[in-house]
Amino acid sequence: MEEWFEREMRELRREIRRFIKEFENLFEPVFDIERGEVEPLHEVHDAGDKVIIRVDLPKAAKESVEVLRMGNRLLVRAKMREPVRLCDVPFYARCEVSGYKLELELPPDANPEEITASFKAGFLEIIVPKQKVYRVKVE
Repeated sequence: MEEWFEREMRELRREIRRFIKEFENLFEPVFDIERGEVEPLHEVHDAGDKVIIRVDLPKAAKESVEVLRMGNRLLVRAKMREPVRLCDVPFYARCEVSGYKLELELPPDANPEEITASFKAGFLEIIVPKQKVYRVKVE
């Protein structure tokens, strides 16, 4: 009976390790433990002639918010005024979140030279105009 119990315990430990690994992978794109950054809540709305991106950045200082365009990608980063400890989540109990990081792909018809951004009351709004289409007369 001891052999059966040991075999079952080994199987249980293996399943627990697998579950923890899957759980970590769920949060990997959302939380960067080493940098202390979390992906903020955001929405992307296609308004026809422009794309409107709204990003929720609570506790972020306006002067720390940066929006960078790198090729066809947009990177949003911001620092919080004070770090937030994740004491309620046992696995991350020793970690602090001190900033935000969001990476988005721009639509293919975006006009990146005319992107504008405004930050007010913890919300960042980015307007990405689309390139105008002109009909060329064929002779």
